[in-house]
Amino acid sequence: MSRAPIILGRYRAGEISAEIAVMELLIEHEDAAEVARLVADVPALLALCERHAGGVSRIATMLRAGLDTYDHAESVEAGIAHTRQLFDWSVQQSEEASVALYSLGSAEVLERATQELVALYVARGWIAADRRVLQIGCGIGRLEQAFAALVREVHGIDVSPRMIDAARRRCAGLPNVTFSVTEGRDLRAYPDAGFELVHAIDTFPYLVQAGMSLVESHLREVARVLVPGGDFVIGNWSYSAEPARDLAELEQTAALAGLTIVSAGERPLALWDGTMFHLRR
Repeated sequence: MSRAPIILGRYRAGEISAEIAVMELLIEHEDAAEVARLVADVPALLALCERHAGGVSRIATMLRAGLDTYDHAESVEAGIAHTRQLFDWSVQQSEEASVALYSLGSAEVLERATQELVALYVARGWIAADRRVLQIGCGIGRLEQAFAALVREVHGIDVSPRMIDAARRRCAGLPNVTFSVTEGRDLRAYPDAGFELVHAIDTFPYLVQAGMSLVESHLREVARVLVPGGDFVIGNWSYSAEPARDLAELEQTAALAGLTIVSAGERPLALWDGTMFHLRR
C-alpha cells in the first residue's frame, strides 16, 4: 500500500517541509509523473515539482537504479565499498541530490538548507572563530565552504574520491579548508585533541549499515581527536525509523567511547527533517 496519504498528511500537518514531502513521495514511487499526479490537488507541492521538474525527474531515475536499497552490509569492508560506489556514482548524476535528495537537484534549495544548518551551529555555539572543525562524510564540501569564514580551520573527509573532487572544486581558494579521501575505517590521519568540533551529517546511517563495529570505532576515534569539552554533532543516526533503537545504540556506543550525550532526537530544522544528536567529550 502506498504511503502517499501518510506523507501528504504529515505535510498538511506541518510536520515536514514541502521538499521533504516530495522527496519521500519520490522514494516511495520512483516516478516523477506519479508524484506530480499524487500532489495535483496540493498547489504548493505541485508548484515545487514543476519548478524543479528536471531535478525531480533525475532523482526518480537515480532511485530506480537501486544502488541504495540495502539495510545491512555483509561485512564492514562490503559496506564501505558500497558507500564509495554509491556516492561516486550519485555525485555524477547530481551534486546537489547526491548529498540531499530533498534539494530536488536544486542549488538554491541546497543553499537554503545549508544556511539553516549554519544558523543552528552558530546559535548552539558549535562553530566560532577559534574552532577547528572536522566533518566525517563531507560530500561536495557545502558546509566546509559555508564554515570557512566562521572558523579557524575546516577539514572534510569522505570515502568517495569523486565527492572529494567536487568539494575541492567548490572550495578552491579557501586557504583554511582541507579535504582528504579516507578509507572509512578510522581517523588515523588526525592527531589527538586536534578539533573543537567533529560532525557528521547523514553519514552515520551508512556506518550503521556497514556494522556496529565500524560505528564503535568511529566514536572512539571521535573522542580521541576531540579536545576535552569538544562537541560532536550527528545529523541522523540511521534510516531505521526506530528512534528508540537509535537512542539505545547511541547511548551504548557513546558510553564505551567516553562521550556524553547532551541532547538526542531533536528536529530543530524547518527544511530538512534530520534528527540531531549532540555529544561532548
